[in-house]
Amino acid sequence: LPLIVLPIKFLLVVLKHSNTTEQNITKMSNDKSFDALDADSDAWTKGDSAKIYNLLEDSYTFSGLPNMAPVDKTSFKMFWVTFRSKIEDVGGPPAVSSNFMVLKNSILRELGDYVVESGNWEVRNFGRGVYMTAAKNGKILWKEITMNPWEEEKETSNSDENKGKDCIRSLHTFVKK
Repeated sequence: LPLIVLPIKFLLVVLKHSNTTEQNITKMSNDKSFDALDADSDAWTKGDSAKIYNLLEDSYTFSGLPNMAPVDKTSFKMFWVTFRSKIEDVGGPPAVSSNFMVLKNSILRELGDYVVESGNWEVRNFGRGVYMTAAKNGKILWKEITMNPWEEEKETSNSDENKGKDCIRSLHTFVKK
């Protein structure tokens, strides 16, 4: 009987150590992803496309702008120039401004070896909405947004007929009252 108990105790210790090691490896990997998401949020707030670009995984996509196909990493730099220029044209922050976007109400969650961030974004005189960003191994995999144009947001938020309704149209299929 003692010969059987000894190997079982040994096996339990090995299994316990193995799980702890695996959790520590995931935690270390996720720490890089938390850092990447922090840096990404800071770069979007400042409108720093070079910092954003350096954080992107090769398979990165940005999506959610109305009437626009998703943007991949290879197209991101040209997209950014046009994006900032259009925002400036409608009265938003100048393309050279380092005070570009406001991010609020951020939530960060670990999902295995991924980290996901979501929250609200706003660019003065352009639009606002919800964003969601995923990271793995210290790289940004994707960013997806919903958008309400600035003028539409002002009209809908002050309208009596819209009180109590969701203001983000693209989420209506997912939000239940």
